[in-house]
Amino acid sequence: MGQWLVHTYTSRIVLTGRQPLFLLLTGLVGSFVFIRFSVRMIRRGVRWWPGNVKPGGLHIHHVVFGQAMMLLGGVGAFTIRPDSTLARDVLAVVFGVGCGLVLDEFALVLHLEDVYWSEEGRKSVDAVILTVAMIIMLLLGWVPFAGFTGPQAVSNLSTVAVLLVFVVICLLKGKVWTGLLGVPLPPLAVIGALRLARPTSPWARWRYYSRPRRLARAERRDERLHRRLDAVRTRLYDALAGAPHLERPQARAAEMVRKALPTRPPTTDLGPSRLERWVRPLSSPCASAVVWYLRLAATFDVVAGLIAPFRNRVHRANSGEFFTPFLVTAGFTAATLAALLAVMLRRRKRAAWIVTLVLSAGNAALYWLALGVLPQVRAHPVNWSSAGLTTAVPLALLIAEPVCRVRGERGNIARGLTWLVLGGVVAAGLGTVLVHQTDQPPTADWTACFRYAVLRIFTVSTLVDLPEISVPGWTDLLINVISVAFFLQVLRAFFRSPRGRARLLPEDELRLRTLLDEFGDLDSLGYFALRHDKSACWSATYDAAVLYRVANGVAMAYGDPVGDPRGWPQAIASWLELARTHAWVPAVTGASEAAAAAYERYGLKVLAFGDEAVVRVAGFTLDGDVIRPLRRAHEVIRAAGYTVVVRRHRDIPGPEMAHLVHLADAWRHGTSDRLFTMALGRLGAAADGDCVLVECRDPNNRTCALLSLVPWGRAGLALDLMRRDRESSGELVPYMIAELLLRARAGVAPVDGLERVSLNFTVFHTGPGTGLVFRVHRGIVQLLSHRRGFESVQRINAAFRPRWQPRFLLYERATELPRIAVANAATEGFLTTPRLAASRGGSRG
Repeated sequence: MGQWLVHTYTSRIVLTGRQPLFLLLTGLVGSFVFIRFSVRMIRRGVRWWPGNVKPGGLHIHHVVFGQAMMLLGGVGAFTIRPDSTLARDVLAVVFGVGCGLVLDEFALVLHLEDVYWSEEGRKSVDAVILTVAMIIMLLLGWVPFAGFTGPQAVSNLSTVAVLLVFVVICLLKGKVWTGLLGVPLPPLAVIGALRLARPTSPWARWRYYSRPRRLARAERRDERLHRRLDAVRTRLYDALAGAPHLERPQARAAEMVRKALPTRPPTTDLGPSRLERWVRPLSSPCASAVVWYLRLAATFDVVAGLIAPFRNRVHRANSGEFFTPFLVTAGFTAATLAALLAVMLRRRKRAAWIVTLVLSAGNAALYWLALGVLPQVRAHPVNWSSAGLTTAVPLALLIAEPVCRVRGERGNIARGLTWLVLGGVVAAGLGTVLVHQTDQPPTADWTACFRYAVLRIFTVSTLVDLPEISVPGWTDLLINVISVAFFLQVLRAFFRSPRGRARLLPEDELRLRTLLDEFGDLDSLGYFALRHDKSACWSATYDAAVLYRVANGVAMAYGDPVGDPRGWPQAIASWLELARTHAWVPAVTGASEAAAAAYERYGLKVLAFGDEAVVRVAGFTLDGDVIRPLRRAHEVIRAAGYTVVVRRHRDIPGPEMAHLVHLADAWRHGTSDRLFTMALGRLGAAADGDCVLVECRDPNNRTCALLSLVPWGRAGLALDLMRRDRESSGELVPYMIAELLLRARAGVAPVDGLERVSLNFTVFHTGPGTGLVFRVHRGIVQLLSHRRGFESVQRINAAFRPRWQPRFLLYERATELPRIAVANAATEGFLTTPRLAASRGGSRG
């Protein structure tokens, strides 16, 4: 390593005559770092560091020493003989040290005022960084405008003049870095000159204040991009040079004057421009057109990949003088990419719009370049068609930009890059092992196997001849499957929707409780809207709300909207708009017939999802032959000495409630007690004092089972929690429900006045149903019923001869139902086992 550094320094620096310039840079950087360390020590007031230089009480700034050293180094460099190498190197270091000291107080020279530790003092750091960057480029061999050596043609001078115009425009637009770096990098200066100016720049003051729409665009771009870059730059400068802590009096005066002046009219209320009025109606159709193009391309790729003759012809065309349109090839990876981009663009995700635009525009540029420089390519009309069709994709995307504004989850880029690196390593490693193990003798070396696997993962192996590798077809297929899974996970990480971190706010809970007091009789599941892990989407007048939770990219709403049915349409429309804004899949679970009709009017499809068992207290009795099995079980358990205690939550002492919560939490392990699809998710919260707890005690007066029911309006209860000791009989639950109903019918406190009890609902639907989706749903439920115990709960509910009320699942597209099912299972605890909070404070369980 040391020899390589010595050789590089000798060949690139010493032999090219750039050693004095390198030493100047070393002196500049070294003096800047030293003086910044010194002033920070002085500001901190440490005793072991010497302070400022104050002969006779006069504070001498280090810019004075820097000027002296620059004079010494500069004059000395002109004085010494040309062959004095050592002296020239020493003077270069002296001049560089002087430059560092002077540039460190560049802001003082600029303002003629000591602004070192104020915000204006950051200009000194800008000056140092720009100077260091220019010297580094000179060391790398770059010379501005070719050094103006030799005879200068008029065309060269004209190019320089045009470039300087772009640089000056960048500076006037407030893009100092872009303008200065545009000298060695002309495309940067051109881009900076063509883009919008910063809203506080001279260019904006001269040209934008009479064009408010353009000024509004500049302000939005500055807020979105430059403010973030400035924040990063500020943190970097604070770490490098120290944070400013002083404020200039002139700055305070300027701020007071600015506040006293009349403000400009707001630019956010301006109507659309003529171009926007022309483009906006075409935005959504163009986005849909790109989506359908990608769907067709994905279909073509799959068909071509499965049919060998077709696949071979497409591969020969792409490897010869022909090329196909954007993402039209014969490969499963391209099909996966096209299909996923189509899905994401249909949801109007910004990240998918950017990726598709970059890929399609790059593809189109490559095609037109090939048509321009390769005569054999221009000879085929199909290439012109492919180039035209490919160019139409980015043009349509540019028109569709106003509707593709859905932002993804924060951290998607980092997560996607992590998956790209780690997943690529894993996929390449697995592919390499497969190729090495299945290659026909003589087996190729590991390097060739790795190359083949990587090429196969990216489905470009047909473009490179690898005669030393000969593997069976199933190996290539398996590697393609690995590559598809790899790309799917990477793209999924890049395109994740926001998680929806909003939770039920205290003011939302107060409004919901007020609405439940007035409209709680409409829906037995209304009280479950008070779960703290849900979010509320309100109507404009706050008279109705849709309660939802986001999981797996699905905005899952629960039950009916809470509140006045006249406000349901506004709440539903607001919720759907919020879902589309964040690219969430809208879905509703457990809706009643009235709510399902309301959701259906907004385009959602209805699926008979389950049945809710509602028992009328006045009509319940244990007499009669029909209910004989329940009566016998009730008599046996009562004869065994089991008793039932019914109390409101508010009537249970705190220590006893804490003990019951602990039992309920312990009994959850190893038992499938979540056999219905709505739950409050907490027990013992102070705000839930109206809930009813049914406690079953064995002959030894020990608690062996618990039921918790939430209020349903003024005269109803809905079953929420159902827990029992694992060693107790399963007949305890029907026994407890029967005791509750009998006491309510007899008017025994605290359930006197109770008219109806909802036993919640399961995913069994007893009524008729038609359609493929319904048949698939019923088949899955029947398949899982034995493991999850759905049939047993259905039999328990049926024993009470309830009135069955259908509950519905609502969705937009049948293809989204698997995702909705996973989200519903995750949010309602079927995939996880959250623990109940062991406190009375109302924390979530």
